[in-house]
Amino acid sequence: MEQLASRRPPWFWWLLALILASCFSILCWSLCISIFNNPEVPRNYEILRKLGRLPEHRAYTSQTAPKHPTASAAVLRKSYLEFSNDELTVVNNSLMHSYLTNFREATFCTYLQGTYKVTGARKLTEEDIISGGFAVQLRSMIQPDEYSELAPYPVIAEIIFPTPYADSYKGFHVGDMLELDITPHFASLLHIEKLEQDDDDTIIVITAVSLASRLRPPHEGPFDLVPPKEVKLGATYPLFPQP
Repeated sequence: MEQLASRRPPWFWWLLALILASCFSILCWSLCISIFNNPEVPRNYEILRKLGRLPEHRAYTSQTAPKHPTASAAVLRKSYLEFSNDELTVVNNSLMHSYLTNFREATFCTYLQGTYKVTGARKLTEEDIISGGFAVQLRSMIQPDEYSELAPYPVIAEIIFPTPYADSYKGFHVGDMLELDITPHFASLLHIEKLEQDDDDTIIVITAVSLASRLRPPHEGPFDLVPPKEVKLGATYPLFPQP
C-alpha cells in the first residue's frame, strides 16, 4: 500500500483535497439555505435564534396587509373536516412558514369572515405561541335560514392580538358579537385543530393572528398592535380549554 501511495503524483492529493473541500462547502451552503428557508422547523428556528438571525415580522397597515382570501366558518369546516392529522400537520407547517416569512408564500392563508360570539379572553403567557398580547376565543354563529335566529356552529376561533397593551383584553366581554372580515381585524389563519365529539359533530378549532395595526374593542379605547419579536414553536393548541 505504501508503495502504491508513493506512486501517486503530488497533484493527486491536492485534487482529492479540493474535491473534499468543495463537497463540504456545498453541504454547508445547502444546510444554511435549508435553515434560513424553513424557519418553521423548531431546530432551525432555535439555530437562527442563537445566531441572532430570527425572521423579523413585518408590521402591516390596512393598505399593506397581505391579500388573503376570506372564508366563512362553514367553508373552513367543510375544507378541513376530512383532513387527516398528517394532512393538518402539513397545513399547519405551511401556515407557520407563511407567517414567519412575512407571507412570501401564502398557501392556505385565509382571513376569517362571519359572525362570532365572544366566549373568553385572556392575556398571553410565555407558554403561548406568542407571549406578548392577548387572545380572544369566539364561537361561530350562523343563521340556518331566514326565519331562524343565530345559532352556534361547530367552529371555534381563537384570535391572537400581539400588543404591548395586553390589558386591552378586558374590552372584549363574553357574549359580545363580532363581525369578522378583512378589516378591521385581519385575522389570518395560523393553526387548525379538530376536536372529536361524542355526538360525532366534530368541532374545528381555528387559531388566527391579527395583522391589524390598530383596533378598538367593543368596551375599551383603541390599542396598537405590534408584531412579535419571536414565537414559541413548541406551544400547544388550542389556546383555551375546550369543552
